[in-house]
Amino acid sequence: MLSTLYVDMNSYFASVEQQSRPELRGRPVAVVPVETDSTSCIAASYEAKAFGVRTGTNVGEARRMCPGLVLVKGRPDLYVRTHHAVIEAIDRVLPVAGVHSIDEFSCRLLGAERERARAETSAPRPGGSGCASASARASRAPWAWRPTASSPGSRRTCASPTA
Repeated sequence: MLSTLYVDMNSYFASVEQQSRPELRGRPVAVVPVETDSTSCIAASYEAKAFGVRTGTNVGEARRMCPGLVLVKGRPDLYVRTHHAVIEAIDRVLPVAGVHSIDEFSCRLLGAERERARAETSAPRPGGSGCASASARASRAPWAWRPTASSPGSRRTCASPTA
């Protein structure tokens, strides 16, 4: 029996930027602390990752790797507000047992959700109902659904971004 659903929102800062600015959707995006070639990317969208841009990639190198890369200056307040909105939305469906970082949560599974087969087929996914396996969803979604058998941790919230 499963006891915990682990939610890890990959490419979080870049995904939040794409969500808040529709013109960035489908485009390679890198979030940066300042707009200069001498700094590093603090997040990269899936589209940028396809060109090899990763967290920590030097901006000058990222521009060479990914023509058309859109640089977005980080907005920590937006990421924190979104973090709290996500916690609230998840907590309406499952009790949030622990907040591990700005983009990672664990939820306590209740009743039938504790059965592995149900957990793998009923977790929500972007753009549709849950019908793929958890590992298939995790490989293509901006967040990963990872049911685990671990016990829930203590609940806390993030005051500032840490991922």
